[in-house]
Amino acid sequence: MIWVKHIICFSGGKDSTALILWAKENLPEFTTVFCDTGWEHPITYAYIEEINQTVLSGSLVTIKSDKYPNGLVQLVIDRKMIPGVHSRFCTQELKVFPLHRYFESLDDEVTSYQGIRADESYSRSKLSETEWLNDAGGYWIKRPLLHWSAEQCFAMMAKHNVHPNPLYLMGATRVGCWPCIMTGLGELKRALSFFPELKTRLIELENRANEAANDSENYRTWFRSDKIPTRFCSKSVITKDGRTVPIPTCADVFRYIESVDEDQIPLFPARSCMSVYNLCE
Repeated sequence: MIWVKHIICFSGGKDSTALILWAKENLPEFTTVFCDTGWEHPITYAYIEEINQTVLSGSLVTIKSDKYPNGLVQLVIDRKMIPGVHSRFCTQELKVFPLHRYFESLDDEVTSYQGIRADESYSRSKLSETEWLNDAGGYWIKRPLLHWSAEQCFAMMAKHNVHPNPLYLMGATRVGCWPCIMTGLGELKRALSFFPELKTRLIELENRANEAANDSENYRTWFRSDKIPTRFCSKSVITKDGRTVPIPTCADVFRYIESVDEDQIPLFPARSCMSVYNLCE
């Protein structure tokens, strides 16, 4: 007999934590899977293990890329480039492909549950609550929180006496890779106030990418060319049409955000605490 295996995708953020709690209320049984990129914040790793022990009774399944078992750092060095907004191969290689390989290893039919919410972005607002994918032998995706608000996710955690990832109390808008290539300047500036070691983390990764690439004409950087004003950029790349475009190194970006006042960077408002969700209230 073929059974349906319900898979909850967990990242340590508010939405996927709420999804686990939703599953406990609505599914007779399920398996929770964490795709480890090797690039999460230590606090997130600790939080994931806390949820594993206190909510999942130690049943969490952690999977990694077979091709890049050491995570993002190995991926960047082997590919000789850093992922970008328009080349987010990190998500595919470190999350999607490992998850699909896990699905293919199962003898059961699979329904995958994602903690995606429509109000996070325009593209996510166009997603459906249920979708069939032909990848990994075919499986259903369900998004039960699609029309939830962030407040509803935190309310679900409060209902079950589960506290959110502590990074939300430190100004993080979302939790995942530390940092993600999508992180804005305001959140980056705020993160540096709590974790100054983030500067070294990114500069070292950038240096290793450029050592691997050995390409003096096209510098590999974590940041887009328009991340900061071009006059603050110290490197450049040559585009396909032969133009030379200034780009910022990690050091350039850190110097920039440390030298300007907060009102010059679009920080997310926090009324009574560092949390953008006002979790201190």
